[in-house]
Amino acid sequence: MIWDLIRVIAAGAVLTVSIGAQPPTAKETPPRAAVPVEPIAAILEAFRSHTVVAIGNVEFRGNEQSHAFQLSLIRSPGFASTVNDILVEFGSARYQEVVDRFVRGEEVAYESLRPAWQNTTQIEYEWDLPIYEDFFRAVRAVNASLPRARQLRVLLGDPPMDWDKVHSMEDLRKAMGDRDGYAVDVLQREVFSKGRRALVIYGGQHLIRKNTLPAVDDEWARGIVARLEKNKVTSVFKVLPETRRDLRTVQPGIVSWPTPSLAILRGTALGSTIWDSGPQRRPVRMEEQVDAILYLGPPSAMTTSKLSPALCSDAAYMAMRLGRLGLVPPPPGATFTPAEQLREYCAHPDGYKEIPDREPAITELIRKTLRNAAQGRVNPENIAPESRDRLVSFLQRDGPRYLGSAGALESLTLLVDTDSGGKRVRRYRSVFASGLRIIWTVELSSAGVIVSLAPQPE
Repeated sequence: MIWDLIRVIAAGAVLTVSIGAQPPTAKETPPRAAVPVEPIAAILEAFRSHTVVAIGNVEFRGNEQSHAFQLSLIRSPGFASTVNDILVEFGSARYQEVVDRFVRGEEVAYESLRPAWQNTTQIEYEWDLPIYEDFFRAVRAVNASLPRARQLRVLLGDPPMDWDKVHSMEDLRKAMGDRDGYAVDVLQREVFSKGRRALVIYGGQHLIRKNTLPAVDDEWARGIVARLEKNKVTSVFKVLPETRRDLRTVQPGIVSWPTPSLAILRGTALGSTIWDSGPQRRPVRMEEQVDAILYLGPPSAMTTSKLSPALCSDAAYMAMRLGRLGLVPPPPGATFTPAEQLREYCAHPDGYKEIPDREPAITELIRKTLRNAAQGRVNPENIAPESRDRLVSFLQRDGPRYLGSAGALESLTLLVDTDSGGKRVRRYRSVFASGLRIIWTVELSSAGVIVSLAPQPE
């Protein structure tokens, strides 16, 4: 979660399926279709045989459907009688005692509470989105109707750190430490040693089982689930919410599934899809990485949480967040720094508006570049000489992997057209057939060729 511009396209690699099931050999039986079941009942049933159930948190700009399901789960009648603890990534363990008091129903000043999600090891404003505060308040509301012995406890899994002592990226790396190792220690200390059960809500990258990097000695990943299962501490039932890929390309009948639905992957067509395909990846089937898919609707139906305008207007908050974002430099060739990205976000609280496109030839150049990139093709003549090596390699390598599975580019509309530092800067909204929406900031040279191409989520 260090920076959205680094991961906006790549985010789907860890959390989503690379669509394309492996064809059965002549002697194999074709995999059966996955069958949807009621998800809350299925998760509670999983706790009958598992101490830990893990659900991937869709952090991609705060997916509201994923958040709504989490709340419906913890509010369900059987949850508090089955589960004791909820381990979350979006809270700093430095404030565990404060959050304990809050979810128990005690009076806690807001100024004391909000650092729990604002002062994590992560520099971004992702967890400042209102859905995360809403989560803590929802647990407090559930506990209000429960006897003290059955109240839910929220365990904060992000390592404790003191931001007053962080002045550089090196300071931040040291303070962060081993985030997944810290979460495992929390589970050992607060859950396993006490004979309790826990729901784990973490970004999907922390929950994968298998390493997809080629030529590695250890097939296990380094995340929470992998460490628990590799060391035979416990077996985890893992659920992946799929919100960015159109699963109908593997199983067309998914279009008729109720939302939400859960489907067990073992032995199914969905389970046989490759988790993260590509020449630089070791083929690992979905059913090897996760146990079940949580279907929340097609990508086009997904909505995202928005940062409160009050925070954008809060000088102290902006100084804090911009200062932390300033610790991380942009990747080579990026048009905007992380801090500038937040300023842009706050300047357009209702999103970008389409403007007239008086030079459609430039737009057509960008459209062709994105469509070609989805197929791993690039015309070097469209890239400025100073950016050619970097951008051509990036588009050829990552274009098919992330844009290829997004479906056809259905629209590309102009949002901003200006000059910056003597270069032409244009910003576009792209919408793909899967429902994926990306804002592209394109820097152009005086000759009309691409200098930089920076994506960000909408």
